[in-house]
Amino acid sequence: MTRPIAPAVSAQQIERFASHGYLVLPDLIPPAMIQELRVEADTLLGHRLARMVATRTLDTRVTWWRLANGKPYVLKVKPVVDLSPAVTTVADSPTLLAVVADLLGAPPKLMDNKLMYKQTVDIAAEWAALPVLGEEVRKHTDAAYYATRGYPRVLTVAICLDPCTETAGALRVWPGSHRHTIETIPTDNQGPVVPDAAAPDRAAVTLVAEPGAVLIWDAALVHASGPNTSGHPRRLLVLGYSPANPDDGEPR
Repeated sequence: MTRPIAPAVSAQQIERFASHGYLVLPDLIPPAMIQELRVEADTLLGHRLARMVATRTLDTRVTWWRLANGKPYVLKVKPVVDLSPAVTTVADSPTLLAVVADLLGAPPKLMDNKLMYKQTVDIAAEWAALPVLGEEVRKHTDAAYYATRGYPRVLTVAICLDPCTETAGALRVWPGSHRHTIETIPTDNQGPVVPDAAAPDRAAVTLVAEPGAVLIWDAALVHASGPNTSGHPRRLLVLGYSPANPDDGEPR
């Protein structure tokens, strides 16, 4: 007799995800893989920054700006799956894909990938015409962005490569906000943001997590993060998955 395959997440976790819009899974990625991702993340960023400085040409994969103190600040590099074997290994991991499939209610396909850094860099960048912004990532959702690109349902998966503490700029989420139409307002350099009245700070939950933990949220969930004042890196590998079959785009 063939035994049924156990779900990657429990029925209670699936129900909570549907209600709250997020889930935290500790210790899902082994320490050896986390270390490999850290090394590749730093090597990848170092090479791309060095090339920009040498050629005085902006790299379209690198999202960065200048802080008020003049320091260049790197938010992310996107895409990276074609640059990092470790990222490919994690993105294609049967364990991770099984979790996403259970939460998505359909076989998943990778449709977005990036490394988030949230760190200042010591490079000569006086040649770069960069906007001057702060370190925080303002309240927003990603659903409209993905929908205009043909992805009506997306789950975002973030693998913590470093301690995600409040002082390091841990992710903040607004539980249940993915089930409502949320007002947004345009900005010059940071895309549409959610006003405080639509997502009061008192309703937020901060997702503090250790390296190896996986944070998963519905792309329609309001989320944000503060500045990294810890003095240490706060790197994340962020992957976006949609249903492999477009007809499975609605939440279940």
